[in-house]
Amino acid sequence: MSFEFLTLAYTPFVDALSIHEQWYLLIVPMVLFVAIGYKAVRVSDMGGYWKNVFVFVVQVLGVLAVLAVAFTIVVTVLVPMLAPMPG
Repeated sequence: MSFEFLTLAYTPFVDALSIHEQWYLLIVPMVLFVAIGYKAVRVSDMGGYWKNVFVFVVQVLGVLAVLAVAFTIVVTVLVPMLAPMPG
């Protein structure tokens, strides 16, 4: 008897979700959860906790966006100028 047909339901951590085209959408919740955990440890006064979390999330996402633009320019403009393809 084949065990692969035994369970027909989705089993998390065994069957991967097919979200390969939308992987970049997972950056926002990942940064949010890291910011919540990081600021929970680092903030001395919890009065401005959510403001600090928001500022941290905006800073990280902003830096990631700038890096994405910079690497796109490097790959599409500078690399072809430095090492042109023959033909």
